[in-house]
Amino acid sequence: MKLQLHSVSEYVTKILKKAKESLHNILFQPVLQDYSEIVDTQNEHSVRFLLITILLLCSVDLISQILVYQFHEFGYCIYMIMVVGFLSAIYFAFLADPSPKSDRQTDADNPANKSQRKLDGKSTDRNSTITLYIYECVILLTAGFLHLTLFPEERGTMFLLLLVLLPMLIFDQFWRVCLMILSISVIYILFSVSVLSLDKAGSDIVYTNIAAVVSLIWTGGVIRHRTNTLHSNEISETSAAHDGLTGIYNRKGGDAVINNCILNGIPGAFIILDVDYFKHVNDTYGHQIGDRVLKEVADCLTRSFRKEDIVTRLGGDEFVVYAVRMADRTYVTKKLTEVLENMRKIPICEADHDYVTVSIGCAINDGTYLDYNALYTLADHMLYITKNSGKNSFHITDRSFSGQPVQHTHS
Repeated sequence: MKLQLHSVSEYVTKILKKAKESLHNILFQPVLQDYSEIVDTQNEHSVRFLLITILLLCSVDLISQILVYQFHEFGYCIYMIMVVGFLSAIYFAFLADPSPKSDRQTDADNPANKSQRKLDGKSTDRNSTITLYIYECVILLTAGFLHLTLFPEERGTMFLLLLVLLPMLIFDQFWRVCLMILSISVIYILFSVSVLSLDKAGSDIVYTNIAAVVSLIWTGGVIRHRTNTLHSNEISETSAAHDGLTGIYNRKGGDAVINNCILNGIPGAFIILDVDYFKHVNDTYGHQIGDRVLKEVADCLTRSFRKEDIVTRLGGDEFVVYAVRMADRTYVTKKLTEVLENMRKIPICEADHDYVTVSIGCAINDGTYLDYNALYTLADHMLYITKNSGKNSFHITDRSFSGQPVQHTHS
């Protein structure tokens, strides 16, 4: 009996734990914290859609009332048009991003620009998200106020419809959207009780609660769907920019990020690295051992450099590293010496006492290079000198874009 109770208790505990985790993920959507730039861009689009759509709907409703039905209710639409028109004027005059839509989308989605913002230490603001919250609250409160004060004989359909639909436009942590929906509902109910008769206020309370519940359920589903879609797209983009074998940047992804640094004048050490005698490794020990060596070389580079440094596999046994703001020759020499020593610890075949060695060419960019190809060609020339000098070493040049090269060697 005790054993059965213990099993039931464990089962209930697991269910409650899973429910707690699910509730936490629904309310807080922790994955959104990693995509704040994209989220804010989408909310900027939502602000524009909100203003334009409500203006159009109110205008169509106003025209239909005047031309077809000739009801006095068209005054409600006039007030809404005035409020939304005023909000639109403020937004497009002072708050809207003047850059083209395509540029904003490119800036948000481009992995090179994401890395650039991390390098610059810039945090993404939430201007568009905050603007969307403020505008929705103003529109909802205006619709509710107009219904309760100027048009109390109407059912308040516009307010209830907006309460259900508008929160779906917000892409943010679900708990914040919940707080907005519940706050607007409570304010409307309190104002309704103070203005309308008890019977009329009672029906308003019922309708408002129903609309709020529908809005919460619907908005939660929309946010969850948008979050999953965003996460899936990010995984696809990450896969496209990273090497499937080693997990570091591939040529396409790495070149984009490095080129972005160079174009922005960020100095650093451009390092090209080749595994010595890699064809011999594949021919002697097989491609499985060769793949293991490439993975361990990539891991060694990732450990040897900092998180902000860009480690790339160009293909085969060729790797590129752009060590951001590492432009001091003495420090670069020390770092490459450390890399050589770490590489020599990677075993190819311990039974044969065969270990990895690498050849390195390095060009230090003092910030004057604005051409990826020029910097690559210079570093590749240093690599060529290293290979012709016996391999298992490095050569460095720290010339400026227009200066003469100064070479330094380490064996």
